[in-house]
Amino acid sequence: ENNNMKCIIFTLIVGTVLSQTYHHHDIEMFIDRSFKYVDTDHNGVMVMAELDGAFDVLDVDHDDKLSYAEYTKYSQSAESQLSHDVYNHFDTNKDGFLQRTEYVDSVFSQMDHNGDGQVTRHDYDHFFTNVVQHEMHHGHNGR
Repeated sequence: ENNNMKCIIFTLIVGTVLSQTYHHHDIEMFIDRSFKYVDTDHNGVMVMAELDGAFDVLDVDHDDKLSYAEYTKYSQSAESQLSHDVYNHFDTNKDGFLQRTEYVDSVFSQMDHNGDGQVTRHDYDHFFTNVVQHEMHHGHNGR
């Protein structure tokens, strides 16, 4: 139950920050807060099971994929262009849904660049800074 609340709060933070103007400070706050909520055991390292748990909370109909409505369910940024862009960024097969492989497996492997099964805070910061900056510069016009 506590992990579910953390995942909900994580989603709210993501949505709130992504719906605002993208200043460096906002991006830093987003990364800091979101990592603290995804790192559910607070050991400073995220493992795939923690990201997988966030997916399970968002996947309310348990079909093993996230619709945009599910992705933004606990967020107030459903109309935010950046929310759409980040969702589309993760939707690599462009079917309009985030499969578990796209949202968990692919994202985790991109963050875990050395393949040790652990995403450090540095790895997490680097990944999300690049994603947010990519979407700020390219948005819905390209990848």
